[in-house]
Amino acid sequence: MMNIAVYISGHGFGHLAQMAPVLNRIHALKPECRFLIRCALPYEEIDRRLDFGFELESADTDVGVVQKSAIEEDREASIMRMRRWVDALESHIARETRLLRSFSPSVVLSDISPLAFPAAQSLSLPAIGLATLDWHTIYSHWLAPNDPILEKLAQAYAACDLLLTPPMAMDMAVFRQRREIGLIAAQPAEIPDPVGETERQKALVLFGGCAHPAFDIEALAAMDDWLFLIPDGPAHAADNVRSIHFGGGLRAVDVMPFVDVVVCKPGYGVLSECWRSGRPIAWVERPDFPEFPMLKRWLDECMPSSGMRRADFQQGRWLTALQAASRHGRPFPPIISNGAHQAADIMLSHCNM
Repeated sequence: MMNIAVYISGHGFGHLAQMAPVLNRIHALKPECRFLIRCALPYEEIDRRLDFGFELESADTDVGVVQKSAIEEDREASIMRMRRWVDALESHIARETRLLRSFSPSVVLSDISPLAFPAAQSLSLPAIGLATLDWHTIYSHWLAPNDPILEKLAQAYAACDLLLTPPMAMDMAVFRQRREIGLIAAQPAEIPDPVGETERQKALVLFGGCAHPAFDIEALAAMDDWLFLIPDGPAHAADNVRSIHFGGGLRAVDVMPFVDVVVCKPGYGVLSECWRSGRPIAWVERPDFPEFPMLKRWLDECMPSSGMRRADFQQGRWLTALQAASRHGRPFPPIISNGAHQAADIMLSHCNM
């Protein structure tokens, strides 16, 4: 039996959205594999995206960034928390080394916890990264080049044998070996229309695994030509606001083919699934996050999309962005290769057998 240890950042759902299709492909190729997943996300969210049983070691595997909401970062709190975390980095790595020694994996995968790589290296295990961002690159935009945080993160990431990067990746020069792969995104399931609305245009409102940003939900009533689908939305809202629950096999990507626009923050998970399902995007600016300028270029140059300022989003002034996105007409770039299949093949080729 082959054991595979997988580290997934709990910062939002984008890291899980990247890794899950790869793990499903590995399981399809090697159904005898036993998976240990290190991730702080809820078991239910991970289980919803995976096609197989797994063991979960639920604890933080990195710090990520402190979010005031899904569209607003707290830079000062993030740096303070990261500084405390890297001060204890050696003890964190020692714990992961003990965990990996006990599990005895053939390969260690990470998106994109820095703990995985030095722990794997200490046991002479191959360690493969998969990511469109890493915490060294993010914090490099906020800190001086000689800051101890960056030095320690660079040392940890240097132990990565190979980093695989799908489209929409930042330039992660801290990794010595990198390889570009195709888009990784979940495929929408073939299901009956879960919305059942034919007269109005439909917008699915998605903000991932961070705190949902506040907005004036009563203002949506003025856009009566639109039906807004809000995950676990309020029971008492305007007639054109409907709560939708993801679970029991229903995922956000499954609903996308039945809507006209997705309202979201720019992040890999939602953008890749919009790309896969061909859904236009009405996006909300996220100017505090260093990944945003790169994703904005993708949105402006490659995707049927239109943006709105945070103030417009918060006050419910969405109509201009909704109409512009739905009428845009630009197609997404063609999906030439299956990044999940590429990543799975590469990862399996590095296994210690």
